[in-house]
Amino acid sequence: MPTIDLKSGYHQIKVNPADRDKTTLVCPFGTFRFKSMPFGLQNAPTTFQRLMDMFCRNLPAMAYLDDIIVLSPTFDQHLLDLETVFLKLKDYKFRANRALEFARLGG
Repeated sequence: MPTIDLKSGYHQIKVNPADRDKTTLVCPFGTFRFKSMPFGLQNAPTTFQRLMDMFCRNLPAMAYLDDIIVLSPTFDQHLLDLETVFLKLKDYKFRANRALEFARLGG
């Protein structure tokens, strides 16, 4: 089964402008606030997983953080299911890594 890996998954999730002050980082180079969800926030994994669970709802797919697996009973159905998942990724404006492996024969 191929997996789809989202490119920098957390960074594709925008932080609400009203919450950006909560991500403030002060360093010798200045004061910075994150516009997208950074790694390391206490609730980031839970928040991201909840979003991915909502994304996969009504799809023949499951997600663990930024990895999505598409589950289909036949190869022909799998091609249709992949198209459905990719179209939804496009709708959500999610980007996947290019290094994907599909239709690999076992052996």
